[in-house]
Amino acid sequence: MAVGFEHPNVSEPKALAIPVEPQPGEGLADVVFRACAENGFHDLWIINRLLGKQSIKQGWGHSRFARSDFDVEVLAHFLGAPNGVADIERLMYRKGTHGVNFFGVEISGNELMAARRISPLSLRERPYAKAIWSIRSLSFDPRTKERLLDRCPECSSILQYRIAGDICRCTRCGVADFRDHPQPIVEVEDAEGLDFVTNLIDPEAETVSSVHDDLKNFGKGEIFTLATTLARVIQTENSGGSRRPSPTAESLTLAGSAIKGWPKKFAEVVEIYASSKNPDQNHTLDSSLYGVTAELRKVVRKELATVLSGRTRNYDVKSQSPRAATQVKFWSSPAIMEQASEFGLPVIDVLALYADGVIECPDRRYAERLGISGGAPPIDFGAFERHYAPISGFVSILDAVLASKSSRHPWSQVMGEVIRNNVGVSIRAPFSKNFIKSAYTADVERIRFICATQETTVDPKATLNVREAKFYLRMGPGDIAVLKRQGYFKHDNITMEEIWQFQDQFISPFEIKSRLIVAGIKPPTFIQIGLGLQAAGAKRTLLDLHRYHRDDGEQYLFSIIGKV
Repeated sequence: MAVGFEHPNVSEPKALAIPVEPQPGEGLADVVFRACAENGFHDLWIINRLLGKQSIKQGWGHSRFARSDFDVEVLAHFLGAPNGVADIERLMYRKGTHGVNFFGVEISGNELMAARRISPLSLRERPYAKAIWSIRSLSFDPRTKERLLDRCPECSSILQYRIAGDICRCTRCGVADFRDHPQPIVEVEDAEGLDFVTNLIDPEAETVSSVHDDLKNFGKGEIFTLATTLARVIQTENSGGSRRPSPTAESLTLAGSAIKGWPKKFAEVVEIYASSKNPDQNHTLDSSLYGVTAELRKVVRKELATVLSGRTRNYDVKSQSPRAATQVKFWSSPAIMEQASEFGLPVIDVLALYADGVIECPDRRYAERLGISGGAPPIDFGAFERHYAPISGFVSILDAVLASKSSRHPWSQVMGEVIRNNVGVSIRAPFSKNFIKSAYTADVERIRFICATQETTVDPKATLNVREAKFYLRMGPGDIAVLKRQGYFKHDNITMEEIWQFQDQFISPFEIKSRLIVAGIKPPTFIQIGLGLQAAGAKRTLLDLHRYHRDDGEQYLFSIIGKV
C-alpha cells in the first residue's frame, strides 16, 4: 500500500490554524511548504504526524506527491483551502494514460523533481513558488527567462522540501535572501520556439501552442515530451555524445522551432543532427523515442524516414516563390513519383513545377516543405487536344527542347508555358507512355526562345539515379554503367553538373535527329547518321555508345542544314 495522506481511523485530522489558498501557478508541494512555514512548523514531517501517520524520512517535493495516494478531502481540510476539494484536486498528480496530470496536461512522472528550484526575479514580484520550476527539462522560469536557482548562494546547500521556512530565504543557513541573488537571463535566437515548448505545460501561459495538422490528435504533454526528447538529442550531439539529464534552453529552443514549423523546420533540424558518415544509419532521435507515445512515435519515425531518404537523394530545387524555402529536398513520395512518370520527366524537373507554383503538388507535406500555400491548378492531361494522324508543321516537345541547345534545358519553364497554354500542344493518340513523348507543337520558335532566355532552376549539385540520367543523356541503363566504368562519372551518385559537362562535350544521334527535324529535314536513321558522321571524318570517341565530339557533330549538322 502506498504511504501518504489517508483519513485516519482514530480521529479526525486537525486543520492548520492559518489556512492557505493556492496561488496561480503554485503546485501542491509549494502550497504545503508555504502552509507549514506560515503556521510555524519547521519540519515538513509534521504533515504526517498531524494526519495521524508515521513520519516519513523524505521531503514532500513534487515527485513525492506524485508517487503518493491520499484523501484529497483530508488534505483540503488540513490546509484550510477556501474552496475545499476543488482547490486541491486540480493540483493532484493523478496518473493518466501517458503519465501524471500537471494542471490538466499529462506529462512523464520523471519530469517532476524532488528538490526545490526558485526564480529570484519572480520572487521579487510575488513571494510564491511555481510548480513549473519543478519540471526537470526546464532550467529557467518561462516568464522571466531567468535561470533557476537550486542551491543557496551563501552556504551552497541544495534547496529541498524537508525543512519549511520563508520561501525567499535559505532554510539551512537563514542568511541568504534569494531575491538579492538574481540569476542570468536565458538569451536565445528564437524566443517563439522556446515559448512554444513552455506554453505546452505552463499553467500561466497566456497563449496556446498551436501545432500542424499531423500533430493535432496528440496531447500537449505528448508534444512536450517529443520536444524535450529532441532537445536532449540536440544537446547530446552538440556536446560530442555525452548525455546530460536535462536539456539547455538553447536546445529546447531549436526543438521547439522544429516542432512549431513541422514538417519543414523539423526536417531541417533533424537533417543537421543526422549522421554525416553513414546516411543509412538510424537517426539518433529514432532510438531516443522510448518516452514518446506509440502513435506519436509512428508519426515522427515516418517523417524521419522521409528526411533520411532525402539525404541520400539530394534533389535541391531553387523555388521562385517568395515564401518558399531556398532549397528543398525530395523524398520518395508515391504521388509525386506517379505524376513524374505521367509527365515523362525526371522528378527533379517536376519538383521545379511545384516550386514555381505552375501546378499543384499532389503531396501536401511536400508542398509545405516548398512553402506553397496552395492555389496552383492541378494538372489535367485530358484537357489537351488530341489528333490521330501526323499534322504538318508539328514537332514533338521532346525534339523541340533537345534541339534548342546542348545542355541545361529548362524543362520546367517549357512545361510551365505549355500548361499555361502559352505554347499550343496537341496529343498524338493513342496516348503514349507519357506526356512528353505524346505532345506535339507548332510553336517551335516559342520553345527555342524559352530555352535561349531561361535558365534551369535545377541545382548543379542535385544527384540523379540511373533512370533519370538515362533521360538526360538519351542512353540505356547499361550505357550509363559503361560511362561509370570508363570514368566519366567519378562518384556513385551522378550530379546534374556532370550531366551538363558530358552533354557539352559530346553529341548524340538523338540530338542530331531532333535538330534535323526542327530544321524541317527528314532525318536519316541512327545508323545512317553514324555512317554520315564517319564519312565526314568525325571520330566516335565512345566506341559502343555512338557519341561523338561536339565539334565534329556540329560540322556534320552544318554540312546538311547548310545545303537546304
